[in-house]
Amino acid sequence: MGTLTEATNLSPSADGFAVDLDPAWEGWGPAGGYLATIALRAAESVLPEGHRPVTLNAQFLSRAGSGKAEVSANILKPGGASLVDVALAQAGRCFFRAQIWTTSRTIGPRHLGVSMPGVPSPDALETLESHFAKLGRPLVKFWSNLDCRPVEFGSPGGERPRTDRLQRWYRFRDEEVSVTAFDLAARAAVLIDSNIWAAHWRMLETEPDYAGPSLDLTLWFHDAASHTDWLLIDAVSPIAVDAIVHGTASVWTADGRLVATGGGNCLVVPLSSPSLPDSARP
Repeated sequence: MGTLTEATNLSPSADGFAVDLDPAWEGWGPAGGYLATIALRAAESVLPEGHRPVTLNAQFLSRAGSGKAEVSANILKPGGASLVDVALAQAGRCFFRAQIWTTSRTIGPRHLGVSMPGVPSPDALETLESHFAKLGRPLVKFWSNLDCRPVEFGSPGGERPRTDRLQRWYRFRDEEVSVTAFDLAARAAVLIDSNIWAAHWRMLETEPDYAGPSLDLTLWFHDAASHTDWLLIDAVSPIAVDAIVHGTASVWTADGRLVATGGGNCLVVPLSSPSLPDSARP
């Protein structure tokens, strides 16, 4: 199992880059935020130094498998604000596409009209593994990459009423604390994508008989803090209609800086569907 940095390492190829998709970062196939991280790495590799990510729009075209994948990154619009188109493919079939806006500009107004939610510190909360052990449920391998302290379960030994709001502290295991703007954006992408479905699951009274693989993902990156450990995600999934689960989320540093906001749609797929891997079924 590799860290997020190791599992998204790109190597040059004749047509762009190559990457080994790590099975440790799978849910119903490679996690959407993990694929978005690879796209961010590719964009960073083709852009001039000094750029930072601003917006990411991603589309999940089909499910990929672990192993080798081809990555292409093309600058559609160069300059102080640049647009990069990134595609991931296996055996000539494109399974993921993203458009990423970046900028090297820094001068402009600074205003934050929203505040970080008031929640307990991660040290005051139990781990996700502990809560799931009490419920007698195993965790999907993907979550072993993260140290997670759920706020929504409440104080040790307790559980709050089930709602569509999910608040959790996360720390990426074995990763550097001091990070670049692209590193921080990558961590936000992983957290927002994975917690849209988690917020939906959080409101259910019984275990669902369906899965929710990502259909699309849109992220806006705000404060490119260079030093972070714990990140708080505040996610909500208030809408589930006609086979689509929708959710939005924000990611904050422990000192109250807003890293990113975003959201996406999950496609409802019955757990009996042959398109899902065995690991996704109970």
